Amino acid sequence: MATLRDVAKLSGVSVATVSNVLNARSDRVSPETRERVLAAVRQLRYRPTALEKNQKAIVAQNLGVMVTDLTKNPILLHGYFRNTLDGIMEAAMFRGWSVTIFAEKMWDDLGLAIRRSYDGRCDGLIVIAPIQDSETVRTLQERGVPLVLVGATAPLPGVSSVDIDNEAAGAMAATHLLELGHKRFAFIAVSSIVTASNERERAFRARLASAGFDGDAVQTFRLREIQSIEALADILAQESPRRTGVFCWHDAMAVDLIPLLQRRGVSVPRDMSFVGVDDDPKGQTMSPPLTTFHQPLHAIGKRAANLLIDRLGEDRLPDEVVRFGVELLPRGSSGPAPTP
Repeated sequence: MATLRDVAKLSGVSVATVSNVLNARSDRVSPETRERVLAAVRQLRYRPTALEKNQKAIVAQNLGVMVTDLTKNPILLHGYFRNTLDGIMEAAMFRGWSVTIFAEKMWDDLGLAIRRSYDGRCDGLIVIAPIQDSETVRTLQERGVPLVLVGATAPLPGVSSVDIDNEAAGAMAATHLLELGHKRFAFIAVSSIVTASNERERAFRARLASAGFDGDAVQTFRLREIQSIEALADILAQESPRRTGVFCWHDAMAVDLIPLLQRRGVSVPRDMSFVGVDDDPKGQTMSPPLTTFHQPLHAIGKRAANLLIDRLGEDRLPDEVVRFGVELLPRGSSGPAPTP
């Protein structure tokens, strides 16, 4: 097993310089030196170990799990994280591995993210729902950290991913609304930096375009650009003619938006139909129940953990892009387009 000193020797720098590079202290190292150190890391397949000072070849049998800002999405309250993590932990425990959750708000502090997750406590990392082109993911990949992404795709060597087939969901949502006779459509997202959301939107638009609906017939509303979901409800309720076929990138947005529209005199599904993604329990019990796609989050978590453990046991395993099939669950929130 390569050590920090081996990396320093191959790259022709001090151990302290290697440490600065690996811990993302880029202000202390020139770009040329940084690239030389990272090249040595990749060549030697170097990974830190918690007890490297003793130069023991130790496998911690510990998976790290990185999640987004948990001040907004507490694990025990957010179904997506809770169910995915439950699957990860079940698979890890079955195979005799432990799990460390990195729950700090690390995404806005690259140095903190790298130092906390790359200190040798974990043999590899599962990153749940990283933003598109995440610098944290790219930096970890450059340092040779074994990675599996959940809810995202990264075109980086050595990085596998597990998710539902987002493009199939987008196309099927469009087909469902088309079959109900809708002619004006909306896609509701949070921002443009969420990979899964972008994949769903792209396929949703492509399917509608194939049926002759594009341009003004289809509009994307991003919550971060509109500032509040109340403002979005005002836009949708007051627009004339209204957009009657609405696809929300996940259930939580529909669950929050539909009651606001109902208070503004919009009947669902008589005036406006909604489709979401997740099969969230809140969507099942709301009035009307939400048409949605089921996400097998427990199975996704299990697959991610098994992929990472298998890769840690055999370095030469190829990258995998695993996509679970989706099934539309029609419920009361979607119905025939309103007649003029």
